[in-house]
Amino acid sequence: MLLIDKNIVPQTPVMKQFFEIKSKHKDALILFRMGDFYETFLEDAETTSKILGIVLTKRANGKASDVALAGFPCHSLDNYLPKLVRAGHRVAICEQVEDPQHTKGIVKREVVEVVTPGTLISDQALSKKSNRYIGSINIQKRNIGLAFLDLSTGEFYVGECFFEEVISNFIRFSPNEIILSTNVTYSTSDWYLKFNPFVTKIDEWIYNYQNAYRILSEHFRVSSFKGFGCDRMKFGISAAGALLYHISQNLGSPIDHVTKITPIIKQGRMGLDEFTIRNLEIFQPLSSKGEQGTLVACIDQTQTAGGGRLLRQWLHSPLLNKDEIEDRLNLVESFTKNQETLMTIRKILSKIIDMERIMGKVNHGKSLPRDILGIALALQDIPVIMNALEKTEDTFLIDYSSLFLDTTKISEKILKTINGDASNNFNIGNIIRKGVNIELDELRSMLCTSKSWVENCQKSLREKLDIPKLKIAHNKIFGYYIEVTKVHQTKIPDYFIRKQTLVNSERYITEELKNYEEKILGAEEQIFSIETKIFSTLCVQLLDSIGPILDNAKLINKMDLLCAFAIQANTFKYVRPSLHTEPLISIKKGRHPVVERLLPSTEKFIPNDLDIHSGKNQIHIITGPNMSGKSTFLRQIGLIALMAQIGSFVPAESAKVGIVDRL
Repeated sequence: MLLIDKNIVPQTPVMKQFFEIKSKHKDALILFRMGDFYETFLEDAETTSKILGIVLTKRANGKASDVALAGFPCHSLDNYLPKLVRAGHRVAICEQVEDPQHTKGIVKREVVEVVTPGTLISDQALSKKSNRYIGSINIQKRNIGLAFLDLSTGEFYVGECFFEEVISNFIRFSPNEIILSTNVTYSTSDWYLKFNPFVTKIDEWIYNYQNAYRILSEHFRVSSFKGFGCDRMKFGISAAGALLYHISQNLGSPIDHVTKITPIIKQGRMGLDEFTIRNLEIFQPLSSKGEQGTLVACIDQTQTAGGGRLLRQWLHSPLLNKDEIEDRLNLVESFTKNQETLMTIRKILSKIIDMERIMGKVNHGKSLPRDILGIALALQDIPVIMNALEKTEDTFLIDYSSLFLDTTKISEKILKTINGDASNNFNIGNIIRKGVNIELDELRSMLCTSKSWVENCQKSLREKLDIPKLKIAHNKIFGYYIEVTKVHQTKIPDYFIRKQTLVNSERYITEELKNYEEKILGAEEQIFSIETKIFSTLCVQLLDSIGPILDNAKLINKMDLLCAFAIQANTFKYVRPSLHTEPLISIKKGRHPVVERLLPSTEKFIPNDLDIHSGKNQIHIITGPNMSGKSTFLRQIGLIALMAQIGSFVPAESAKVGIVDRL
């Protein structure tokens, strides 16, 4: 909240504009674009200075009073923005929406985006193998509607639960931010006290069911949500519609890359409460922070960021359906049997870009030429992967190959438009291939001849003025200039205009030289404009084809994870579990997947057996002194069951696992 009275602050045009914008975003830090810098003023400047450790200065603005000021270069936004948001602040990015060169008076500025902890998508803020969700809760007594969206990938989930089940959903999605209706009191809620997410309140009417249904149906262009499997989730739809409205309308963030809703389903998923997840050390060790010494750290052999994110999703919701688990195990087994194919695919996967997050950047207008090239190269690899799978003559691998969609036209369009060695800097140019735009080619040709023009001009002046060492050079301050040593000053004609005097030489310009310089600069500006426009058009075309791109990306993620399971099985001698629907666990020479990996090379994990079934031995009592391995044995059994039900091979000589609905 801006506490300083604007009436005592210098009312320059800039400050008037700032106060007008600030009045609409009172709870946000305003990053005010001024030329090549983002500036903050008054209390925003004081806060920004402390968080970023940058100098707090003052600007008089032509008045008696001073204005606190703190700023940083625009190119540093990705470094500084995450720090401001992580410090618990909303940040409104206010851009110049007019060209200063074609504007009289103050440049028009508008807030183009509001960034919060749940909507931060810069590369510096994201963990490659973890999702970053913003959530929405619709509380109706004991019934809760839920929605979670990862704005970086477009993954969108909706569900419903009872009040006491909210925490289990928070464990699964770990939202960085939650939005709520203004009529909700949350400060004493269990989920808030435990997770302490950043909370944003929005108007109550946004959660109206009819309003939310309309928002969702218009966005997804459907009349019913039966196809998504969530048509009966009245409270969930209210939460989901409110979330999309808040992100697109209140925050100004584009959501075109959100192409489907995935229902949060409790049925068919193993129950994992917070206590079990913590004590099995699936994601966090009991003794320290980070992932070292956890199940996810030990079994994550994925090559892609998307595969790593999928592993964490599977670990949060193991399957109960035997056929679905067997489908995963069949593919893992096929990869273990086809070693050469496995290694070929793993090599390809190691080079594939994170298509889901790149498409998120495309949607936000933040993608770079190399990002788009990465999409094309990844899509180009799909036929190679399909061919490798089909050559195995393995039924399961061939069937999986047939799931990929044909995106050849998309990759060809990109590669025909973007230069293979394109820079990410549009100011350097050479982003767009030759032949794409005639005007662009002509402008480039003119720039290519500029070097020879300068050389010819220099040669001509040397001969004409009889000054052998006369040279034409260029710098950012003066542009093109003619430099002559002082020995030859008397030979300088009248039409030479002196620009700078140095110790041993003089620098001049001529009308002809300045005219040529303006021509060159004009060409450079036109090249920048044309290339930017072509690139933007290409990005729009990519968004039109986002469905097939994301579908293929998800297939690559799944294949990467199944390949990782196969590598793990071959490397550490894991076996395929035998799944059963009756209650039994029979494990021969089982091992703890984490402990055996952490032991020193001089020590060996001692395998052990277990046999429990629905007959007489339903209950076993484990006894022994402290530190004798009782807890390790118990956790080992739980982890083997968990691994089996996500479709992984398990650390044992043999394992019969009756599918369990809860650990």
